[in-house]
Amino acid sequence: MAMVMRQHRTDRSRMAPTLGFRQSLCRGTLLFAIVLCGGANALWAQAPWPTSHQMATWLTTTIERPIGGGRSLWFDGNWRRMGIGADPQQILLRPGFLWTIVEGVRAGAGYTYAATAPYGELPTPTPLREHRLWQQIHIAYALGDLGIQHRIRTEQRWIYPLVDGEWERPSYQNRVRFMGRGQLPTLFTVDDRRVTLFVQEELFVNVGHGGAAARLTQNRLGAGIGVPLTPRQRLDIGYMNLWNSIPSRSANESNHTLTLNWVISGG
Repeated sequence: MAMVMRQHRTDRSRMAPTLGFRQSLCRGTLLFAIVLCGGANALWAQAPWPTSHQMATWLTTTIERPIGGGRSLWFDGNWRRMGIGADPQQILLRPGFLWTIVEGVRAGAGYTYAATAPYGELPTPTPLREHRLWQQIHIAYALGDLGIQHRIRTEQRWIYPLVDGEWERPSYQNRVRFMGRGQLPTLFTVDDRRVTLFVQEELFVNVGHGGAAARLTQNRLGAGIGVPLTPRQRLDIGYMNLWNSIPSRSANESNHTLTLNWVISGG
């Protein structure tokens, strides 16, 4: 009995640093998000520009391939169109590398290529090509059946405009993104696997540009269902409202977006 109690105390002592680290990181992430949202919303409220509403469709594939030692190769590709696929908006390719720090806490880094067309009612003057570097911390935990995720991603962006058939010198931006997601299994099943409901919110804040410490430039709020296809594949079907600030036009756009994301995980 004494040996069992000593073993139990030893197991708890091993878990304590991990739990303490996760709790501290969660509190730090939440505090950062509150400060970010408060400052960004205050700046957003100062510019009540007109908003243009339009439809869009985003098709995404997200792939994760474990390579051992808590590390994974990661990729997501996006084909983004206006309307129901009628006109081009953007193609985005984002490879990266993920690794587990402790259970439920993962770090990541990678590269992004984006090709953006002038689109919608508030088009850019020229097509754009963008190269980004990104880094992130991702936290996942459960409260009963409710799965919760937080992610902070930083991006360094080099944006090239196409003028008279030539790519001009790029502009540079720093951006911070905060994402929160909740996911809950439903009573419905596909081949004995539960269909899930999800709600997701993501804020985009440019940092250190335009004379402001932080400026809210984009907000994505979405909800949908996750339909299991196989034990390692899922199709997320949802609606996303994408609010985007366009300072050069003193206007905003609100894109009502159909989202389809084919998620593939595991080896």
